[in-house]
Amino acid sequence: MRRRKLFKLFTDAGCVFIADKKEQRGMLRAISRHQSLPGYPWKDTDAFKLHLLNLRKFRALYGFIKKKTLRRMAKKASRLSFVREVESRVDIILSRSGLIPNVWKARQLIRHGHVRLNRCQVTQPSQSMRPGDILEISREYLKTHKMGTKIFSKKPEHLEIDYALYRIIYLFYPEKLWYPTRFDYDYVWKGLIV
Repeated sequence: MRRRKLFKLFTDAGCVFIADKKEQRGMLRAISRHQSLPGYPWKDTDAFKLHLLNLRKFRALYGFIKKKTLRRMAKKASRLSFVREVESRVDIILSRSGLIPNVWKARQLIRHGHVRLNRCQVTQPSQSMRPGDILEISREYLKTHKMGTKIFSKKPEHLEIDYALYRIIYLFYPEKLWYPTRFDYDYVWKGLIV
């Protein structure tokens, strides 16, 4: 799927980071489309619509991880440890740190072998980290590419970030998380464990 389509899905889900009037109108149109979903009678219920919208927002925040992967993770974890498990993925940590502008760029760097976890090359974006792990971008990549740091207004408390050396230390499992949009986690969880 092309990046433009992914961004369109991202904005349709209501996860708009740019405070732009045009984008806000697009978000309102997407919400009205969700309110008038055609289909079977069971799909016309408010609970299904809320589940669909909240799951779409959740997936958009995490770079559109496949539903199949999320369901597999939800079956293995409890309700509280599910978000902790999603947040400990290497690609999510890179994007949360602000060193990489988005999840798709983080996945590209990982697949091309430019990311190291505890001095070993990472090949899978879904690899999870544990407290005390050190994640860094290889110096060979930094020599050939200039990377601008995009620092978010809310820095994650569970990460220690060295912007000069492009190094991240995973300190502890997060207890509280900040999201740039509102969604109801209960609807997400109920939809994944069904």
